[in-house]
Amino acid sequence: MIGKVNDDFFEKNILSFTGEQKPEVIIGPSMGVDAAILKIGDRYMAIAEDPIFPSMTMSADDFAYVTVHIGASDVAVMGIKPQFMTYSLLLPPGTEDNYTGELIKSISKYASELGISIVGGHTGYYGAVVVPTIGGITVWGLADEYISPKGAQVGDDVLITKGAAIEAGALLGYEHKNFLSTVLAPSLVNKAAERMKDVSVVKDAHIASTVGGVHAMHDATEGGVMRGLWEVAQASGKGMLIDKNKIFVPEDIAALCNYFKLDPLEIISEGTLVLTCSTKKTAELMAAFAEQGIDSAIVGKVTSPDKGCYYMDNGEKYELIPPPIDKFWDVFFSPLLSPESPSIQETNGTSIKLCTELQACVSILCQENIYRMLPEIGANIAYASPMSKSLDEIAGIPGRILRYKNTTVTLGLPELGGSVNMGETLLSLRKYSPQTRCLINLRNTPAILQASSKAGLTVSKMPTALDYRQNEGDFIRDLEGMFMETDILPDVISIPDRINLEILILILAETLDELTEKILKINSLLN
Repeated sequence: MIGKVNDDFFEKNILSFTGEQKPEVIIGPSMGVDAAILKIGDRYMAIAEDPIFPSMTMSADDFAYVTVHIGASDVAVMGIKPQFMTYSLLLPPGTEDNYTGELIKSISKYASELGISIVGGHTGYYGAVVVPTIGGITVWGLADEYISPKGAQVGDDVLITKGAAIEAGALLGYEHKNFLSTVLAPSLVNKAAERMKDVSVVKDAHIASTVGGVHAMHDATEGGVMRGLWEVAQASGKGMLIDKNKIFVPEDIAALCNYFKLDPLEIISEGTLVLTCSTKKTAELMAAFAEQGIDSAIVGKVTSPDKGCYYMDNGEKYELIPPPIDKFWDVFFSPLLSPESPSIQETNGTSIKLCTELQACVSILCQENIYRMLPEIGANIAYASPMSKSLDEIAGIPGRILRYKNTTVTLGLPELGGSVNMGETLLSLRKYSPQTRCLINLRNTPAILQASSKAGLTVSKMPTALDYRQNEGDFIRDLEGMFMETDILPDVISIPDRINLEILILILAETLDELTEKILKINSLLN
């Protein structure tokens, strides 16, 4: 797992261990709360702490920006101006002085722009550190009053700023600009990369605090906007009704998320302010945002606790449940996108696209846990581009998809030529059905065949091999023979019993989305 600990661990192993309880602690560690609130004399102090890591090629200046703004954002959403900070800079041995000097100067520059004084910290070199890291930045400020995610009131409008997946889009565009510009419009990729300076809600929160009428604010970080909304509801002990179709996604970010098959509403969105405010102040607040060039939208209402937390999607009502994991990190750190990856060095953009899309499909099948459909020999998927004509142009998984203790796991990442048998089978099918681009082998049982028919899929049976024997090359011959005698492309091909070979089915599709849909339909109908 990459990212924050899950909710269960947080509740069991963190919330119960917070040292001595003191009356000065007005708000301590809580689900969905960005900073603590302490009572200091007659004033309130908001204090927050975060580690900050640079992305792979991030410049010292950009690293400094996100360091200061991510730390300051957690205080700003409490309705208190960030005023002071300390930070601990941990460096790998051998880090160049020029880089360290530029980073420190840039941190000072961005802190000064926000009116923050740096009052202490630590800088040192450590063998356990592999990249320059802010081990912790602590930011605080004092004010006569505060706002917190606990303050949402029944009847409040729920708003967001900037749109969904701001940080995710910025990081993908920033780090993978060269590759993404080969498969998407370069203008969109550049726009996403430029959003690195949008990874902050300091300005948004300041505007909201100044206009007034705001009862709760929260930065949508890991888990995205949907989790941020849920956390405000949880923290405030209120219900919420959200219109999912009102949560907007900037065009550039939508393009990147669509390419990687990521839900933009459920991935990290540092820079998106989630807030609730009095309906009397909504219009004034949105006008103030617009005046400063910040897009905003009303996405729902705060409701009473007994009405629960729900969202509407095209007229249907669903319970608002936070995503269990933020899938962005698996994509962002995928070896398929690493500049050192052999698949990138040795192949063109189309081939990389095949592998990344196949990996997204495999991740869905693992998450949906299709273990009941997996054969003993394991499953594999062959995936071709419209122009693929040879085995080394077809993506597959070298280690297969396997059943392990009633779970679905996979060994290895997709690569070209990763599955010889499935790849050769797909090439044979494409002679008669060029539009077929992918297939998977799964278990062949009466229950699976029955579920296939119940799902509305067409099932064709290959002829039984003579004496139940099928020598090398016979399978392809028999498969092609079946296709020469039919004009209809089946969804499922049932492979007959053969001596010493497991009974299998093949599921065919024109796209990976279609293949996934067929598999999950069958899986849902199995008892």
